[in-house]
Amino acid sequence: MKNSKMLVRALAIALLAATTAGLATSAVAAQKAHAAKKPAEPPKPQGQVVEYAELESRVGQTLVIETTFKTTRQGKLIKYTQPTLTLDIGAEGHPTEFTVPKETIRTITVLTPADPAATPAAEPPKDAGKSGAKKN
Repeated sequence: MKNSKMLVRALAIALLAATTAGLATSAVAAQKAHAAKKPAEPPKPQGQVVEYAELESRVGQTLVIETTFKTTRQGKLIKYTQPTLTLDIGAEGHPTEFTVPKETIRTITVLTPADPAATPAAEPPKDAGKSGAKKN
């Protein structure tokens, strides 16, 4: 009788130790997997990288500008001068001008019209044209 109680205790302790070791191993593996993941970078826009001087003939086209401040701006080029660029970064019907000094520009990409990032597809609302009012 005493041997069976000791055997049960030994098996319970062994089972507890195995379970604890399995949990610790999975926790360590999860930490390693999380540490190995790098933050996902947003997809780079597709287009043609151009020099600043080439923009004089590209007024009206959509640009993506990466700055030395680690920011990215996308908009329609509305004004080109030697010291600055002016982009329209507003939504349709709500123009917002944004001026970028030449010395803060790292790269300039001209988006092609067929590029989906340049022309976002507008979907009509699901219940467009339907009234929410009930009829009597």
